[in-house]
Amino acid sequence: MKRVRWRGGLFSAGVLSFTLATVGAQVAQAQRPIHIFDLSCVGRWPTYRASRIKSKDISIGRELYTSILETTPTGFTCKLPGGRLSLRLEYGVSDNDNIPPPQIDVYVDGNQVASQVGKEGRVNTMLVDVSNGKSLAIDITCSRATNCSEGITPYYFFSFHIIPGAGSPGSR
Repeated sequence: MKRVRWRGGLFSAGVLSFTLATVGAQVAQAQRPIHIFDLSCVGRWPTYRASRIKSKDISIGRELYTSILETTPTGFTCKLPGGRLSLRLEYGVSDNDNIPPPQIDVYVDGNQVASQVGKEGRVNTMLVDVSNGKSLAIDITCSRATNCSEGITPYYFFSFHIIPGAGSPGSR
């Protein structure tokens, strides 16, 4: 009798472990960031494709960062997958480039939801709740009218992702 209970308990523990591992893997996969260009997008694509293939080390504020994307001023619109989502951007201007930081405007379903002008000499972070939107538009422009070198000198991005299940950044 004890042997039957012991085997039954062992079998139950095995089934429970397998179930938890399977569900845990599904939850972990559902929370993985989605690179913005893995979405269906339309618009101007200046130099992003080359940077996705080859990352580039640059200096910002005398610290070394590896960019995942570089772009000159641009604008594009993407289809969102739906649900609770946040947009996460990390970006900056190389210490070697003498241009002002970018202004980034974010629109969800045609309505502006965020705008930020980066600060010089540092990596800037932008978190935007884009939950339940159908489309996301992003405009990246030069923040000043002078010394922009539009179309020549790129802005560098270190994160350009949609984070699933993360609505309302900073709240629980």
